Amino acid sequence: QVRSFSPLATARFAGAMADIHIYFGSQSGTAESFSEDLKEEVEQNGMTAEVHDLQNFTPEEFAETDIAVMVVATYGDGEPSDNAVAFHKWAMNPKHDGALKGQRFTVMGLGDMNYSRFNNMGQLTDLNLERLGAIRIYKRGIGDDSQDIVEDFEKWRKGGLLEKLKEAVEAVKKEGPRAPKTAKTENGSNSRTGSKESTGPFGTPKLELAKSGAVLPAESSQEPTDVNARFYFEAEKTKIAKVKELRQLRSLDEGLSTIEVEIEASGSLQGYTTAGTLALLPRNSSMDVVAMLQLFGLTEGDLNRQLTFKAAEEGMQVKKPFPTPCSLGDALFMYCDLARPPNKKMLSAMQGKLTGEAKDCVGKLLADADALKMLQSHAACCRMHEFWALMGVTGIDLGDFLLSCPRQRPREYTIASSPAAAPKRITLCVSLTSHDADLKDFSEKLVSAGCLPSASSCAKELRRKSLGGCRFQGLCSRWICTDLQEGDTVLAKQHSSTLKLPSKDVPVVMVGAGAGIAPFRGFWEDLRRGPQVAPAALFFGCRNPEQDWLFKDEMNAAVKLGGGCAALARMQVGPKRPLASLFTAFSRPGGSKEKCYVQDAIKQQGASVKAWVQNMGGHVIICGSTAMGNGVLDALAEVLEGGKETVEALRSEGRIIAEMWG
Repeated sequence: QVRSFSPLATARFAGAMADIHIYFGSQSGTAESFSEDLKEEVEQNGMTAEVHDLQNFTPEEFAETDIAVMVVATYGDGEPSDNAVAFHKWAMNPKHDGALKGQRFTVMGLGDMNYSRFNNMGQLTDLNLERLGAIRIYKRGIGDDSQDIVEDFEKWRKGGLLEKLKEAVEAVKKEGPRAPKTAKTENGSNSRTGSKESTGPFGTPKLELAKSGAVLPAESSQEPTDVNARFYFEAEKTKIAKVKELRQLRSLDEGLSTIEVEIEASGSLQGYTTAGTLALLPRNSSMDVVAMLQLFGLTEGDLNRQLTFKAAEEGMQVKKPFPTPCSLGDALFMYCDLARPPNKKMLSAMQGKLTGEAKDCVGKLLADADALKMLQSHAACCRMHEFWALMGVTGIDLGDFLLSCPRQRPREYTIASSPAAAPKRITLCVSLTSHDADLKDFSEKLVSAGCLPSASSCAKELRRKSLGGCRFQGLCSRWICTDLQEGDTVLAKQHSSTLKLPSKDVPVVMVGAGAGIAPFRGFWEDLRRGPQVAPAALFFGCRNPEQDWLFKDEMNAAVKLGGGCAALARMQVGPKRPLASLFTAFSRPGGSKEKCYVQDAIKQQGASVKAWVQNMGGHVIICGSTAMGNGVLDALAEVLEGGKETVEALRSEGRIIAEMWG
């Protein structure tokens, strides 16, 4: 009798028989993207590969993998990404030693050098798999997001990875199948029946756009297509309670705006943590959405039409790029990244849909890594609709676009409130990200490489635009600083962070510039309500005290009277003033005053800082730009005994914590 297999069984069998299994732990989608790129290259070299989301990790299935490539990101200061928490917990457990005997592996770790436990997940995964009995076949890769993480991945990939994978595949074939594994689960059992049941295989998604006014039926459980899409399904829908400009002098043309945003702490946002992280999903500008509608042959009147995705194959499910049914407006404003040009994945998907010169140019662009990298850079300042106009494309299928467009990523901000003081409101402090962008090199490169139709009016317009340059504004910060209003509904998700007050009653030195004041606003509220008596000092920097001193009145009201004078302190009435000292630094003070940065103020107060940190066991917490943070670390190395070695030791101990960006 001939045995037949269902599509579900066939898909599982094909996945299990892949030569190489690539597992990703990703918070923002970078590790997932790298995994997909690696799968494509592996298959181009005659091997088969399968990409796995560590969200679906089970010990028994992982133990049966012959060759595992791990692409894992470090989140925050050394933590696993959300989808890799279960895997990391299992791999760290010494009870499972030997569970991966016979497996071959290699690791690519992603992180940010600004954090003290840089690439911690990559290091731990590499060591854990070896301890569990697996054999390392290739060196661990190290990707640094503060520099050029794409280049780091390329160097690792091109340094001999494919050759080692081919050798491993041949060795596995010679050895034959391994005996079935019975890897222990977290409860210690050897069960092989506790694995998560896959809901696949999934069909080919096809857009279904309802007629105007029609309502599509509600849909039950939905499987997101990727890590970024998962945020849309898990985030809390909540309301904006307050939007207020914090600067005394606002100038959008100069990129000078900082907004205080209060968000209702409802649902999963209740019980948020002081100085935690809030991820917020931005909205595209109306200009970008309207420009894309023209490419789809639609109008603004179509934005209320509902849509969903169904499988082209009968009786099958599809993974969803975002929750459906939803309006076309929500899909374009919230879930598609329209402030950037297409990424490599989208270009590959769209190339076959194009014709003529546009198809040829996209092909050349995909083949030119330097041009593709330049296209994605901030210097390009090229938006989604501008790119297609430059290519001379006048029409795009809406379904193709929605399925291949890069997903909108949530932006993360440090929480600027304390649940002890404001349990029902989460405050953010957001500064407009803005800088000049020069298009000259970008335009010349694309035209000379044949990646743009050089004769088109659009290309000529780009070259004209490049002479005067343009101004880049961050998508999320622009939305918050110019469009966000009280009563608006947003998607948000909160995480704890490494920024915490010390558990012991020891001195705290807080250093922030600009919006970097955010965590300290929450800290001084916690200190106000706490029993601490050790001194807490705040170093705050901004450009001008009369123009952009954020939370000026609140900050001054938190400082003890008399700067430590006991007599004046006894005269104090009203709420506790938690800050023993406030040291300010103004980089553009005006008049004949000398400019000063927070790192200068640290040096000026070097004796006090040294006493607080080294004599009294105090902690230092830094928040702000990378340039500022590194300057403060250098200043600490000057004032602390032992210099840079002491600073690094204190960072390792968690007594110096730095959260930096940009």
